[in-house]
Amino acid sequence: MKQTVDLLIRHALIITQDDARRVIEDGALAVRGNQIAALGATAEIDLAFTAARTIDATGKALFPGLLNIHTHLFQSAVKGLGEDMAVEQWVQAVTFPTAAAMNAEEAYLLAMVSCLENLRSGATTVMDFNYALRDPALHTAVIQAMVDSGLRGRYTRTIVDNGAPMGFPPALCQPAEEALAHAQTLQHDHAGAGDGRLDIGLAIGVIWGVTEQGLRATRRVADATGMTITMHVNESPYDNVAAQQLWGRNTIAMLAETGVLGPDFIAVHCVHMTDADIDLFKQHAVSVAYNAVSNMYLGSGIAPIVRMADLGLTIGLATDGSGSNNCQDMLETLKFSALLQKVGRMDASCVLAQGTLDWATRGGAHALGLAEQIGSLRVGKKADFFLVDPFTPKAIPVHDPVATLVYSAGQSNVETVVVDGRVLMEGRQFVHLDEAQLLRDAQRAAQALAARAGTERLLARRGKWRPI
Repeated sequence: MKQTVDLLIRHALIITQDDARRVIEDGALAVRGNQIAALGATAEIDLAFTAARTIDATGKALFPGLLNIHTHLFQSAVKGLGEDMAVEQWVQAVTFPTAAAMNAEEAYLLAMVSCLENLRSGATTVMDFNYALRDPALHTAVIQAMVDSGLRGRYTRTIVDNGAPMGFPPALCQPAEEALAHAQTLQHDHAGAGDGRLDIGLAIGVIWGVTEQGLRATRRVADATGMTITMHVNESPYDNVAAQQLWGRNTIAMLAETGVLGPDFIAVHCVHMTDADIDLFKQHAVSVAYNAVSNMYLGSGIAPIVRMADLGLTIGLATDGSGSNNCQDMLETLKFSALLQKVGRMDASCVLAQGTLDWATRGGAHALGLAEQIGSLRVGKKADFFLVDPFTPKAIPVHDPVATLVYSAGQSNVETVVVDGRVLMEGRQFVHLDEAQLLRDAQRAAQALAARAGTERLLARRGKWRPI
Protein backbone atom coordinates (compact mmCIF):
# COMPACT_ATOMS: atom_id res chain seq x y z
CA MET A 1 0.00 0.00 0.00
CA LYS A 2 1.32 3.43 -0.94
CA GLN A 3 2.24 5.99 1.71
CA THR A 4 0.59 9.39 1.50
CA VAL A 5 2.73 12.52 1.47
CA ASP A 6 1.87 16.20 1.20
CA LEU A 7 3.88 17.10 -1.89
CA LEU A 8 5.54 15.13 -4.65
CA ILE A 9 7.92 16.61 -7.24
CA ARG A 10 8.26 14.24 -10.23
CA HIS A 11 10.51 13.98 -13.28
CA ALA A 12 13.13 16.48 -12.10
CA LEU A 13 16.88 16.44 -12.53
CA ILE A 14 17.78 16.46 -8.83
CA ILE A 15 21.08 18.01 -7.70
CA THR A 16 21.25 16.59 -4.18
CA GLN A 17 24.41 18.28 -2.90
CA ASP A 18 24.78 15.27 -0.59
CA ASP A 19 28.17 13.96 0.49
CA ALA A 20 28.58 12.12 -2.82
CA ARG A 21 27.15 15.05 -4.85
CA ARG A 22 24.66 12.63 -6.41
CA VAL A 23 22.64 13.78 -9.39
CA ILE A 24 19.38 11.89 -9.96
CA GLU A 25 18.08 11.94 -13.51
CA ASP A 26 14.30 11.70 -13.84
CA GLY A 27 14.12 12.01 -10.08
CA ALA A 28 11.32 12.54 -7.60
CA LEU A 29 11.21 14.08 -4.14
CA ALA A 30 8.45 13.42 -1.60
CA VAL A 31 7.63 15.87 1.21
CA ARG A 32 5.75 15.08 4.38
CA GLY A 33 5.12 18.08 6.60
CA ASN A 34 8.31 20.15 6.50
CA GLN A 35 10.70 17.28 5.80
CA ILE A 36 11.94 15.26 2.86
CA ALA A 37 10.29 11.85 3.13
CA ALA A 38 11.98 10.24 0.14
CA LEU A 39 13.95 10.96 -3.00
CA GLY A 40 15.06 8.76 -5.84
CA ALA A 41 14.07 7.74 -9.34
CA THR A 42 10.55 8.84 -10.26
CA ALA A 43 9.54 5.28 -11.15
CA GLU A 44 10.58 4.05 -7.69
CA ILE A 45 8.98 6.91 -5.77
CA ASP A 46 5.73 6.53 -7.75
CA LEU A 47 5.48 2.91 -6.61
CA ALA A 48 5.77 3.86 -2.94
CA PHE A 49 3.98 7.21 -2.57
CA THR A 50 0.84 9.08 -3.43
CA ALA A 51 0.53 12.80 -2.74
CA ALA A 52 -2.06 15.41 -1.90
CA ARG A 53 -0.30 17.66 -4.39
CA THR A 54 1.98 16.79 -7.30
CA ILE A 55 4.22 19.04 -9.39
CA ASP A 56 5.47 17.84 -12.77
CA ALA A 57 9.08 19.05 -13.09
CA THR A 58 9.80 17.62 -16.52
CA GLY A 59 12.65 19.56 -18.11
CA LYS A 60 13.53 21.28 -14.83
CA ALA A 61 16.33 20.91 -12.29
CA LEU A 62 15.78 20.76 -8.53
CA PHE A 63 18.41 22.27 -6.23
CA PRO A 64 18.62 22.58 -2.45
CA GLY A 65 17.84 26.13 -1.35
CA LEU A 66 20.75 28.57 -1.34
CA LEU A 67 21.84 30.29 1.88
CA ASN A 68 22.53 34.01 2.01
CA ILE A 69 24.49 34.26 5.25
CA HIS A 70 24.98 38.03 5.43
CA THR A 71 22.68 40.87 4.49
CA HIS A 72 20.94 43.95 5.86
CA LEU A 73 17.35 43.48 4.76
CA PHE A 74 16.21 47.07 5.34
CA GLN A 75 18.84 48.36 2.90
CA SER A 76 16.60 47.84 -0.11
CA ALA A 77 15.64 51.39 0.92
CA VAL A 78 18.89 52.80 -0.46
CA LYS A 79 19.38 51.06 -3.79
CA GLY A 80 21.09 53.55 -6.07
CA LEU A 81 21.83 56.15 -3.41
CA GLY A 82 25.38 55.17 -2.46
CA GLU A 83 27.20 55.14 -5.74
CA ASP A 84 30.98 55.47 -6.01
CA MET A 85 31.89 55.69 -2.32
CA ALA A 86 34.28 53.75 -0.12
CA VAL A 87 32.73 51.95 2.83
CA GLU A 88 33.50 54.52 5.54
CA GLN A 89 32.10 57.38 3.45
CA TRP A 90 29.12 55.29 2.32
CA VAL A 91 27.88 54.36 5.81
CA GLN A 92 28.07 57.98 6.96
CA ALA A 93 26.32 59.41 3.90
CA VAL A 94 23.72 56.73 3.18
CA THR A 95 23.00 53.88 5.55
CA PHE A 96 23.42 55.55 8.96
CA PRO A 97 21.00 58.42 8.15
CA THR A 98 18.52 55.98 6.61
CA ALA A 99 18.53 53.61 9.57
CA ALA A 100 18.28 56.48 12.06
CA ALA A 101 15.22 57.97 10.30
CA MET A 102 13.37 54.74 9.44
CA ASN A 103 10.04 53.87 11.04
CA ALA A 104 8.63 50.40 11.67
CA GLU A 105 6.28 50.35 8.66
CA GLU A 106 9.14 51.29 6.35
CA ALA A 107 11.42 48.69 7.93
CA TYR A 108 8.80 46.00 7.33
CA LEU A 109 8.08 46.91 3.69
CA LEU A 110 11.70 47.37 2.68
CA ALA A 111 12.81 44.19 4.42
CA MET A 112 10.03 42.34 2.60
CA VAL A 113 11.39 43.53 -0.75
CA SER A 114 14.76 42.03 0.15
CA CYS A 115 13.19 38.78 1.34
CA LEU A 116 11.22 38.35 -1.89
CA GLU A 117 14.27 38.96 -4.05
CA ASN A 118 16.19 36.36 -2.09
CA LEU A 119 13.41 33.86 -2.73
CA ARG A 120 13.23 34.74 -6.42
CA SER A 121 16.93 33.95 -6.73
CA GLY A 122 16.73 30.55 -5.01
CA ALA A 123 17.77 31.63 -1.51
CA THR A 124 15.59 29.89 1.06
CA THR A 125 17.63 30.83 4.17
CA VAL A 126 18.83 34.34 5.01
CA MET A 127 20.81 35.68 7.97
CA ASP A 128 19.97 39.33 8.58
CA PHE A 129 22.50 41.59 10.30
CA ASN A 130 20.34 44.46 11.51
CA TYR A 131 21.83 47.61 12.91
CA ALA A 132 21.97 48.54 16.60
CA LEU A 133 18.62 50.33 16.40
CA ARG A 134 17.38 51.59 19.74
CA ASP A 135 13.68 51.32 18.87
CA PRO A 136 12.52 47.73 19.54
CA ALA A 137 9.69 48.14 17.01
CA LEU A 138 12.22 48.34 14.16
CA HIS A 139 13.66 44.96 15.08
CA THR A 140 10.22 43.40 15.43
CA ALA A 141 9.21 44.77 12.02
CA VAL A 142 12.13 43.12 10.22
CA ILE A 143 11.56 39.85 12.05
CA GLN A 144 7.90 39.95 11.03
CA ALA A 145 8.88 40.52 7.41
CA MET A 146 11.16 37.49 7.50
CA VAL A 147 8.37 35.36 8.95
CA ASP A 148 5.68 36.66 6.57
CA SER A 149 7.90 36.13 3.52
CA GLY A 150 8.14 32.42 4.30
CA LEU A 151 11.94 32.35 4.39
CA ARG A 152 13.99 30.37 6.85
CA GLY A 153 16.08 32.91 8.70
CA ARG A 154 18.35 34.02 11.45
CA TYR A 155 17.91 37.55 12.73
CA THR A 156 20.97 39.04 14.40
CA ARG A 157 20.89 42.05 16.68
CA THR A 158 23.94 44.33 16.55
CA ILE A 159 26.01 45.62 19.46
CA VAL A 160 27.63 49.08 18.99
CA ASP A 161 28.72 50.55 22.31
CA ASN A 162 31.58 52.79 21.13
CA GLY A 163 29.71 54.43 18.29
CA ALA A 164 29.53 58.12 19.17
CA PRO A 165 33.31 58.79 18.99
CA MET A 166 33.42 57.00 15.63
CA GLY A 167 30.56 58.87 13.96
CA PHE A 168 27.59 56.60 14.66
CA PRO A 169 24.38 58.60 15.23
CA PRO A 170 22.87 58.23 18.73
CA ALA A 171 19.96 56.16 17.39
CA LEU A 172 22.42 53.46 16.30
CA CYS A 173 24.44 52.86 19.46
CA GLN A 174 23.80 52.04 23.09
CA PRO A 175 25.56 50.40 26.05
CA ALA A 176 26.41 46.76 25.40
CA GLU A 177 24.40 45.49 28.36
CA GLU A 178 21.24 47.14 26.99
CA ALA A 179 21.75 45.79 23.47
CA LEU A 180 22.54 42.31 24.76
CA ALA A 181 19.52 42.34 27.05
CA HIS A 182 17.35 43.25 24.07
CA ALA A 183 18.90 40.45 22.00
CA GLN A 184 17.95 37.99 24.73
CA THR A 185 14.41 39.39 24.78
CA LEU A 186 14.21 38.86 21.04
CA GLN A 187 15.42 35.30 21.48
CA HIS A 188 12.77 34.67 24.14
CA ASP A 189 9.98 36.27 22.12
CA HIS A 190 10.79 35.19 18.56
CA ALA A 191 13.06 32.13 18.44
CA GLY A 192 11.02 29.45 16.73
CA ALA A 193 8.73 31.95 15.01
CA GLY A 194 7.29 30.96 11.67
CA ASP A 195 6.76 27.35 12.77
CA GLY A 196 10.39 27.09 13.80
CA ARG A 197 11.90 28.75 10.73
CA LEU A 198 13.44 31.71 12.57
CA ASP A 199 16.10 31.97 15.22
CA ILE A 200 18.04 34.83 16.79
CA GLY A 201 21.75 35.60 16.89
CA LEU A 202 24.18 38.31 17.94
CA ALA A 203 26.12 40.71 15.75
CA ILE A 204 29.04 43.04 16.43
CA GLY A 205 29.03 45.99 14.06
CA VAL A 206 32.73 46.70 13.51
CA ILE A 207 35.87 46.61 15.61
CA TRP A 208 35.90 50.41 15.79
CA GLY A 209 32.34 50.54 17.12
CA VAL A 210 32.74 48.29 20.15
CA THR A 211 34.61 48.42 23.44
CA GLU A 212 36.70 45.63 24.91
CA GLN A 213 33.99 45.20 27.54
CA GLY A 214 31.41 44.91 24.76
CA LEU A 215 33.42 42.19 23.03
CA ARG A 216 33.77 40.15 26.21
CA ALA A 217 30.12 40.62 27.16
CA THR A 218 28.98 39.45 23.72
CA ARG A 219 30.97 36.24 24.11
CA ARG A 220 29.49 35.64 27.58
CA VAL A 221 25.94 36.03 26.28
CA ALA A 222 26.62 33.82 23.26
CA ASP A 223 27.94 31.07 25.53
CA ALA A 224 24.97 31.39 27.90
CA THR A 225 22.26 31.45 25.23
CA GLY A 226 23.65 29.43 22.34
CA MET A 227 23.32 32.38 19.96
CA THR A 228 25.87 32.67 17.18
CA ILE A 229 28.00 35.79 16.70
CA THR A 230 28.61 37.49 13.37
CA MET A 231 30.73 40.56 12.67
CA HIS A 232 32.08 42.73 9.86
CA VAL A 233 35.79 41.90 9.91
CA ASN A 234 38.60 43.57 7.95
CA GLU A 235 36.32 44.85 5.22
CA SER A 236 38.73 47.73 4.71
CA PRO A 237 42.24 48.54 5.98
CA TYR A 238 40.69 50.96 8.47
CA ASP A 239 39.64 48.08 10.73
CA ASN A 240 43.24 47.33 11.64
CA VAL A 241 44.20 51.01 11.77
CA ALA A 242 41.43 51.63 14.30
CA ALA A 243 42.20 48.48 16.30
CA GLN A 244 45.85 49.48 16.55
CA GLN A 245 44.86 52.94 17.74
CA LEU A 246 42.42 51.55 20.31
CA TRP A 247 44.33 48.53 21.60
CA GLY A 248 47.73 48.31 19.95
CA ARG A 249 46.89 45.12 18.08
CA ASN A 250 45.10 44.10 14.90
CA THR A 251 41.40 43.27 14.72
CA ILE A 252 41.56 39.50 14.71
CA ALA A 253 44.23 39.34 17.39
CA MET A 254 41.91 41.43 19.57
CA LEU A 255 38.97 39.14 18.83
CA ALA A 256 41.06 36.14 19.82
CA GLU A 257 42.29 37.82 23.02
CA THR A 258 38.75 38.68 24.13
CA GLY A 259 37.44 35.18 23.40
CA VAL A 260 35.09 36.23 20.62
CA LEU A 261 36.43 33.79 18.02
CA GLY A 262 35.01 30.27 17.93
CA PRO A 263 33.07 27.76 15.79
CA ASP A 264 29.95 29.86 16.38
CA PHE A 265 31.60 33.00 14.95
CA ILE A 266 30.83 34.03 11.36
CA ALA A 267 33.29 36.61 10.05
CA VAL A 268 31.94 38.82 7.28
CA HIS A 269 34.04 40.15 4.37
CA CYS A 270 37.59 39.26 5.55
CA VAL A 271 39.21 41.14 2.69
CA HIS A 272 42.39 42.43 4.33
CA MET A 273 43.80 39.33 6.02
CA THR A 274 47.33 38.51 7.13
CA ASP A 275 48.76 35.03 7.45
CA ALA A 276 48.47 35.40 11.23
CA ASP A 277 44.79 36.34 10.89
CA ILE A 278 44.02 33.26 8.83
CA ASP A 279 45.92 31.04 11.25
CA LEU A 280 43.81 32.38 14.13
CA PHE A 281 40.64 31.70 12.15
CA LYS A 282 41.78 28.16 11.53
CA GLN A 283 42.69 27.59 15.19
CA HIS A 284 39.23 28.74 16.28
CA ALA A 285 37.25 27.06 13.45
CA VAL A 286 35.78 30.39 12.34
CA SER A 287 33.42 30.49 9.33
CA VAL A 288 33.63 33.20 6.66
CA ALA A 289 30.79 34.99 4.84
CA TYR A 290 32.13 35.92 1.40
CA ASN A 291 30.50 39.05 -0.10
CA ALA A 292 32.01 39.30 -3.57
CA VAL A 293 29.60 41.82 -5.12
CA SER A 294 29.68 44.18 -2.14
CA ASN A 295 33.47 44.03 -1.98
CA MET A 296 33.61 45.05 -5.65
CA TYR A 297 30.89 47.71 -5.34
CA LEU A 298 32.68 49.49 -2.49
CA GLY A 299 36.14 48.93 -3.95
CA SER A 300 37.14 47.05 -0.81
CA GLY A 301 39.36 44.46 -2.49
CA ILE A 302 39.45 40.71 -3.05
CA ALA A 303 39.16 38.46 -0.03
CA PRO A 304 41.61 35.49 0.02
CA ILE A 305 38.73 33.02 -0.07
CA VAL A 306 40.45 30.26 -2.02
CA ARG A 307 43.37 30.28 0.39
CA MET A 308 41.09 30.12 3.41
CA ALA A 309 39.01 27.36 1.84
CA ASP A 310 42.14 25.37 0.99
CA LEU A 311 43.15 25.57 4.67
CA GLY A 312 39.83 24.06 5.69
CA LEU A 313 37.83 27.11 6.75
CA THR A 314 34.09 26.98 6.12
CA ILE A 315 33.00 29.44 3.42
CA GLY A 316 29.45 30.64 2.86
CA LEU A 317 28.17 33.14 0.31
CA ALA A 318 26.28 36.37 0.85
CA THR A 319 24.88 39.32 -1.04
CA ASP A 320 25.41 41.90 1.73
CA GLY A 321 22.71 44.55 1.92
CA SER A 322 21.29 46.17 -1.19
CA GLY A 323 22.99 49.42 -0.19
CA SER A 324 26.35 47.97 -1.20
CA ASN A 325 25.09 45.65 -3.91
CA ASN A 326 21.88 47.16 -5.31
CA CYS A 327 20.20 43.78 -5.23
CA GLN A 328 19.74 40.57 -3.26
CA ASP A 329 20.30 38.23 -6.19
CA MET A 330 22.00 35.07 -4.95
CA LEU A 331 22.38 33.70 -8.48
CA GLU A 332 24.36 36.78 -9.44
CA THR A 333 26.35 36.23 -6.23
CA LEU A 334 27.21 32.69 -7.30
CA LYS A 335 28.72 33.91 -10.54
CA PHE A 336 30.67 36.84 -9.15
CA SER A 337 31.92 34.83 -6.18
CA ALA A 338 33.67 32.50 -8.61
CA LEU A 339 34.82 35.12 -11.09
CA LEU A 340 36.33 37.49 -8.55
CA GLN A 341 38.56 34.74 -7.18
CA LYS A 342 39.59 33.68 -10.68
CA VAL A 343 40.65 37.16 -11.70
CA GLY A 344 42.28 37.89 -8.33
CA ARG A 345 44.47 34.82 -8.61
CA MET A 346 44.74 34.96 -12.41
CA ASP A 347 43.80 31.29 -12.41
CA ALA A 348 40.58 30.16 -14.08
CA SER A 349 40.78 26.78 -12.38
CA CYS A 350 41.04 28.01 -8.77
CA VAL A 351 37.26 27.89 -8.23
CA LEU A 352 34.99 25.34 -9.87
CA ALA A 353 31.25 25.72 -10.40
CA GLN A 354 30.67 22.80 -8.04
CA GLY A 355 32.80 24.40 -5.36
CA THR A 356 30.87 27.65 -5.67
CA LEU A 357 27.56 25.81 -5.25
CA ASP A 358 29.05 24.02 -2.24
CA TRP A 359 29.77 27.39 -0.63
CA ALA A 360 26.21 28.57 -1.27
CA THR A 361 24.59 25.43 0.15
CA ARG A 362 26.67 23.14 2.34
CA GLY A 363 29.10 25.83 3.44
CA GLY A 364 26.39 28.26 4.46
CA ALA A 365 24.49 25.56 6.34
CA HIS A 366 27.62 24.55 8.26
CA ALA A 367 28.42 28.19 9.08
CA LEU A 368 24.95 28.66 10.58
CA GLY A 369 25.15 25.39 12.52
CA LEU A 370 22.29 23.96 10.45
CA ALA A 371 24.09 21.33 8.39
CA GLU A 372 21.86 18.55 9.74
CA GLN A 373 18.76 20.41 8.61
CA ILE A 374 19.51 22.18 5.33
CA GLY A 375 22.20 22.66 2.67
CA SER A 376 21.62 19.36 0.85
CA LEU A 377 18.77 17.04 -0.04
CA ARG A 378 18.35 13.80 1.86
CA VAL A 379 15.64 12.02 3.78
CA GLY A 380 14.90 13.69 7.10
CA LYS A 381 16.22 17.13 6.16
CA LYS A 382 14.01 20.18 5.83
CA ALA A 383 12.16 20.50 2.53
CA ASP A 384 13.88 23.67 1.30
CA PHE A 385 14.50 23.64 -2.46
CA PHE A 386 13.82 25.38 -5.75
CA LEU A 387 13.11 24.35 -9.32
CA VAL A 388 15.01 25.87 -12.24
CA ASP A 389 13.37 26.06 -15.67
CA PRO A 390 16.34 26.71 -17.97
CA PHE A 391 14.37 27.52 -21.11
CA THR A 392 15.40 31.15 -21.51
CA PRO A 393 18.00 32.52 -23.91
CA LYS A 394 20.28 33.31 -20.96
CA ALA A 395 20.46 29.74 -19.72
CA ILE A 396 19.97 27.50 -22.77
CA PRO A 397 21.62 25.27 -23.84
CA VAL A 398 22.30 23.26 -20.69
CA HIS A 399 25.19 20.82 -20.65
CA ASP A 400 26.26 20.86 -17.01
CA PRO A 401 23.33 21.84 -14.73
CA VAL A 402 25.61 23.09 -11.94
CA ALA A 403 27.60 25.28 -14.33
CA THR A 404 24.32 26.56 -15.77
CA LEU A 405 23.10 27.58 -12.30
CA VAL A 406 26.38 29.26 -11.34
CA TYR A 407 27.21 31.05 -14.58
CA SER A 408 24.09 31.30 -16.75
CA ALA A 409 20.87 31.24 -14.76
CA GLY A 410 18.97 34.29 -13.58
CA GLN A 411 15.92 35.03 -11.50
CA SER A 412 13.69 34.39 -14.50
CA ASN A 413 14.80 30.75 -14.40
CA VAL A 414 13.66 30.17 -10.80
CA GLU A 415 10.20 28.72 -11.36
CA THR A 416 9.17 27.20 -8.01
CA VAL A 417 10.43 27.74 -4.45
CA VAL A 418 9.58 25.55 -1.45
CA VAL A 419 10.59 26.38 2.13
CA ASP A 420 9.83 24.13 5.09
CA GLY A 421 7.62 22.04 2.84
CA ARG A 422 5.48 25.03 1.84
CA VAL A 423 5.20 26.11 -1.79
CA LEU A 424 5.89 29.85 -1.72
CA MET A 425 6.33 30.46 -5.43
CA GLU A 426 5.00 28.44 -8.36
CA GLY A 427 5.00 29.40 -12.00
CA ARG A 428 7.20 32.36 -11.02
CA GLN A 429 4.35 33.81 -8.95
CA PHE A 430 4.20 34.09 -5.17
CA VAL A 431 1.17 32.23 -3.92
CA HIS A 432 1.02 33.58 -0.35
CA LEU A 433 1.13 37.37 -0.79
CA ASP A 434 0.38 40.24 -3.17
CA GLU A 435 3.82 41.04 -4.53
CA ALA A 436 2.69 43.84 -6.86
CA GLN A 437 0.98 45.79 -4.09
CA LEU A 438 3.89 45.26 -1.72
CA LEU A 439 6.34 46.66 -4.28
CA ARG A 440 4.22 49.75 -4.89
CA ASP A 441 3.97 50.35 -1.14
CA ALA A 442 7.73 49.86 -0.75
CA GLN A 443 8.51 52.35 -3.50
CA ARG A 444 6.45 55.04 -1.78
CA ALA A 445 8.01 54.18 1.59
CA ALA A 446 11.56 54.40 0.22
CA GLN A 447 10.91 57.80 -1.37
CA ALA A 448 9.41 59.19 1.84
CA LEU A 449 12.29 57.81 3.88
CA ALA A 450 14.93 59.30 1.57
CA ALA A 451 13.29 62.71 1.84
CA ARG A 452 13.11 62.51 5.63
CA ALA A 453 16.66 61.12 6.06
CA GLY A 454 18.15 63.74 3.74
CA THR A 455 19.66 61.16 1.39
CA GLU A 456 17.63 62.55 -1.53
CA ARG A 457 20.36 65.20 -1.84
CA LEU A 458 22.63 62.49 -3.25
CA LEU A 459 20.40 62.52 -6.34
CA ALA A 460 20.83 66.24 -6.99
CA ARG A 461 22.70 65.74 -10.23
CA ARG A 462 20.82 62.67 -11.37
CA GLY A 463 17.19 63.69 -11.10
CA LYS A 464 14.37 61.77 -9.46
CA TRP A 465 12.37 58.94 -10.87
CA ARG A 466 8.73 59.01 -9.82
CA PRO A 467 7.19 55.83 -11.22
CA ILE A 468 4.12 55.98 -8.97
